[in-house]
Amino acid sequence: MNPHHDAMKKARELTRQNAMPYAVNLAHVLREMNMVRAAPSAGPYATGGGGTVLEHRVGALMLSHLLTGMPVPALGDHITPTHVRFQGNDISRVDDILVRGRSALGTEHLLFVGVRRQPRLVPSEAKSVQLVGAFLDVVVRDWPLLRSGRRRLALAVVSACQPAHQLGELAVVAAAAASPAEFRRRMTEGGYANRAMRGRLVQLDALVAAALSGGWSEKSGLLPAELTWRLLSRLSVMELRLEGADLSDRTTAVGHLRPLTPLGLAWQADALFSRLVELVGIFAPSGSELDLPTLTAHLDGLSCFVPPAGRAVTSGAAAVPGTPQRVRALQPRKRAGARSRQDAVLWSRPAVSSAAVQPVLSGELLVVRDGYWLLGFDRATGDPTRPMQTAYGDPPVIGGGQVFVTDRARRIVPVDLRAEKRGRPLPARMSGGAGVVERGTLFAAAPDARVHAIDLASQVLLWTLPVSGVPVAAPRVHAGKVFLQTGSSGYAGEAAEDSSLWAFGTDGMLQWVHAEQEGDVLYWAAGDERVYVVSRDRRTGMHRVTALDVHSGQLHWQRAFDSVPVGKPVLAGGVLYLTTADACVIALDAYTGQERWRTGGDASAVAAAHVRDAVVFLGLQQPGCLVALDAATGAELLRRRTSGSFTSGLFSALGVVYGGHRGGVLHGWDTRSRREVWRAEVMWDEARQGAPLIVDNRAYVMGSNGKLHALSLRC
Repeated sequence: MNPHHDAMKKARELTRQNAMPYAVNLAHVLREMNMVRAAPSAGPYATGGGGTVLEHRVGALMLSHLLTGMPVPALGDHITPTHVRFQGNDISRVDDILVRGRSALGTEHLLFVGVRRQPRLVPSEAKSVQLVGAFLDVVVRDWPLLRSGRRRLALAVVSACQPAHQLGELAVVAAAAASPAEFRRRMTEGGYANRAMRGRLVQLDALVAAALSGGWSEKSGLLPAELTWRLLSRLSVMELRLEGADLSDRTTAVGHLRPLTPLGLAWQADALFSRLVELVGIFAPSGSELDLPTLTAHLDGLSCFVPPAGRAVTSGAAAVPGTPQRVRALQPRKRAGARSRQDAVLWSRPAVSSAAVQPVLSGELLVVRDGYWLLGFDRATGDPTRPMQTAYGDPPVIGGGQVFVTDRARRIVPVDLRAEKRGRPLPARMSGGAGVVERGTLFAAAPDARVHAIDLASQVLLWTLPVSGVPVAAPRVHAGKVFLQTGSSGYAGEAAEDSSLWAFGTDGMLQWVHAEQEGDVLYWAAGDERVYVVSRDRRTGMHRVTALDVHSGQLHWQRAFDSVPVGKPVLAGGVLYLTTADACVIALDAYTGQERWRTGGDASAVAAAHVRDAVVFLGLQQPGCLVALDAATGAELLRRRTSGSFTSGLFSALGVVYGGHRGGVLHGWDTRSRREVWRAEVMWDEARQGAPLIVDNRAYVMGSNGKLHALSLRC
C-alpha cells in the first residue's frame, strides 16, 4: 500500500475516535512514520574492510578537492564540494566518507563512498554481503534522489582489484540501460559484456539475494533483479592509486595543492597532503564533518600552507539565475525636486488586453500573464516575443531560468517563450500557479491535496506528501522549509474551511502543521525564529495573530484584535506591524507579543503598511494621503494629501518609498527627508494585477490600460 494513502486512512480513523481535526491527526501519523524511517546504524569505525591507512588517504584526497575547489569525479564535474564527513552512520550505512557539494543553482548533492581495499564481491564473504546490503539501503531509501543525480554511490578500491574493476564495467552497461530488462538483454548480447563480466553479474545477483535474506536491506517489494540494476546504474567504482609503486592519484592531488603553498613547490604540497592524512586520522574516529573554513582554520599556521584567496565556499546557495535580487538601499542624496515622467519611463509596450497582470522575471525576459496568453518582453529593450496560448489563465511559476504552466490535465509543462516551444510534462500535477522553485527543485501543490517536489535538472519526482484541503496560495520556501496554506476553497485572504498552515522539510519530511479550529488562516509571515499567522474566528468574528516556532510549530504567544486586517503582517527590527481596514497600525513585540503602540483607526486602508529606515509608511484610501509614522513610538511624522486614493501597496528601493494612487500617479518619497523626489503617470490595480516587479534599480509596472512600463528608480 502507498504509505501516504495508509497515513491518510489512519488519520481519518483517529479523527473519528478523538474528534481532533484531520490535519492534526495526519501530522501526528506522518511524524511517527518519519521516525520509523530513521536510517539504521552502522558498525564502528575501521571495521568496514577498507583499512584505516587506505581510508585516511582517500579522505585526504577528498579534503584536497575541498581545499582546491576541484570537482570530485564521482560527485559530478558541475558540482563544487563544500563538506567532507567521515563515518556518517547517522545518515547512511555507506558511511566511510560522505562528500557534499552544490551546483550553480544551489542544489545540494551528496556522495556516499564505501572504502574497501580489495573486496572479493562473492556471497561467501560476509563483508561483501554487508557492503552490498549497505548500498541497497541507500538504493531503496533514496531511489528518487539517486535517479535525479542528487545522491550518488561510490566504491573506492585499490587499482589492482579485479572484481571491483568488473563491477565498474557492469555499472557502465547498467547506466546506459533504461530498465532492468534492457540491461539483461544487453548482457546476453555480444559487444556489451564478456564472459568475466557475466560471471561477475551472477556473483552480484547472489550477493543481492544474500543481503536481502540476511536482513541487510529494508523491505522494498522490488525483485532482486530490479535492485541489482538500480544499484549498478547509480554506482561509480573509484580505482585509486594511492599505495604501493603507483601513487598517481596522490601525485595529481599534490600538483593541485601547489598553489596553496607559500612558494608553490612540490615538497611543500607533499607536506600539505601528508598533513591532510593526519587530520583524517584525527577527525574520522569521531565522525567529524569539515567545510572549507573549518579545514582552513585547522591548517592555519603551517609553514607549507597559504589559505585559498578569493574563494568562499559555504553551505548557502548562490543566487539562482532568473531570480530577481532586491537592490541594497543606498544613502539618499540631496534632490532638487521630483523627477518627471519623461525621465522616469524608459520604455512602454502594449499587452494583448487590459487583463494583463504584473510581470515576473525569467532570466532576462519579463513574463506577463494576459488571460490565456503568456507574453514575453526583453527587460532591457522591451522587445516582445510572440504571445503563447495556454490552457488556463493561472500565473506562471518562474525559477531557474524556466517558465512553468499547466496543461488541460493540470500537468506541469515548461515553456520557452523565445523559441515558442513547450517541453515534456513533468511527472506531477499542479493547481493554478501553486508552485515555487528553490535551489533547482519545483515544489508544487496539486488539486488532489498533495505536495510534490520535482528535480528540474533530471525531471525526477523526488517525493509526494498528502495534505488536508486544497492550496489557497502558492507554497513558499523559508528557513529551509516549504510552507503551504490550505483550505477547502477560496484564495488567500478569503474564508476557507479546514484552514491550515503546513511546514515541510525540503527532503519531504513533515515538520509541523497549524490547524485553525473553526477559524480561517488569512495571512502569514515568517521571520528567522517565528511564523506569524493572522486568522479569523468564524464563531465570534474576532481576529488574532499567533506566533509559532518556525522549526517545531510550538505556540509562543497569541493576541486578539477586533478590526479587520489588510495584507500580510510586516516584520522589521524585532517588531510585528499589523494594518487594519480602518487604517489602524498595531506594533507588537515580535518575541513576546506585547503591544508597543497603536495608532489610526479614523480612516480606511486597503493595503498593509510598509516599513523602511525606521519609518512606517501607510497609504490611505480615505482620505487619500500618505502617512509616515515613527517606527519606535508611532508618532506621526508626515501626512501628505494626494490627488487620489491609495488602492495599492507601497514599495521601496534606493532609499525611496513609492506608492501609486487611483489618480494614476506613482510618487516617490525620500525615506529620510520624506520629500517627494520622483513621479510618473502610471496606474494599476494591485488587487487585480498584483504588485510591480522591482529589480536592478528599475520598476516594471503593468498599467490598468494594458501597457507595460519600465521605470528608472534612480533619482
